[in-house]
Amino acid sequence: MKLKIYITYFFIIFYSFSVGEIKTKTIKTYTITRSFGVETRELTQSTYVRYDSKNKIKDSTLYIHNIPLSEKYNYINFNDRSSLKKLKGIERLMHFKYEYNLENQLISKNLFGNTNESLRWREFYKYLSNGKLWKIIRFDPSKVHPDNKINGLDLDDPDNMPWGETYSYNDSGEIKEHKEFYAGYIIESTVYDTDSSGTLVVEKENFDPSLMIKTTFSYNEEGEVEEKIDSRRGFSFGSKSFEYDKFGRKVKIKQYNQDGNLETTSTFLYNDHDLRQTKIITDQSKKLIRRIESKLNSKNKKIIEATFDDKSRLIQKKTIGYNEDGRISRIHDYDMLKPGVNGKPILISIITYEYD
Repeated sequence: MKLKIYITYFFIIFYSFSVGEIKTKTIKTYTITRSFGVETRELTQSTYVRYDSKNKIKDSTLYIHNIPLSEKYNYINFNDRSSLKKLKGIERLMHFKYEYNLENQLISKNLFGNTNESLRWREFYKYLSNGKLWKIIRFDPSKVHPDNKINGLDLDDPDNMPWGETYSYNDSGEIKEHKEFYAGYIIESTVYDTDSSGTLVVEKENFDPSLMIKTTFSYNEEGEVEEKIDSRRGFSFGSKSFEYDKFGRKVKIKQYNQDGNLETTSTFLYNDHDLRQTKIITDQSKKLIRRIESKLNSKNKKIIEATFDDKSRLIQKKTIGYNEDGRISRIHDYDMLKPGVNGKPILISIITYEYD
């Protein structure tokens, strides 16, 4: 039997702008420590985010400032122990790069380590014809099997990084094989056959060893996400189902394990009059795991988040502040289990947001 092969390539056109200043956001995290009644705030990590002229994230970089103890201090004079001084240091931990199509949809995200040569993984986003997100594929290019590399593509050319599909058919016009490639590599392929009744069935699925995770989404009639499934090499290792109220707000999220058994249920309650929201997390037997209470401001933005454990003890509290433009400006995180001075909660971390 001869096979007819039809190849369809989808080339993603990335946009770039030569005019307009890139806007930035800097997020800094400080750890709070206390010794002999003295409070110390130490910058431990920071994230630098750049935006393009369409307010889409162009890239983001996470830096760590808590350099290991052996590298944080040094003696000016090794013969004089009082000459110990603290060194200033910063190290890049990870860097993300984002790319969009002409419809401003995110179509790829790359994760790098502490250098631009240390590519950790690539992630591609595919959409349905109605614009809804359908699938996310993440893989490690360093682990792609050589046989799955598509020849003739310059993988280092930023303007030639397609995702696409190939289809092959038998003489009867029935699909025989379907392949999906990303960034020049065949990551998934499916071989079909027909059963005794002539029905098309999947005979075999092949997955490149570089595939880390595939996430697929399905939607209800209102266009809301109904189910999210995470899988690897054809096997699900977790899924979530979603329910909504008449206003389109999530009221329930059920999380299932790889065997399809219910693990946790998150129930959301809304009190619009008092500007409060409650998230209740229970296990498969409906036993309480955690409860999170949130207080909103007049603009429906969260200003307080209180977390209670399975015994309804307040264990953590966060307060959120905003600037005059309504953008988040800081988050204060408190440990509510340890007693503080004069009954005040103990501040354990501060996150600040700075905008250009």
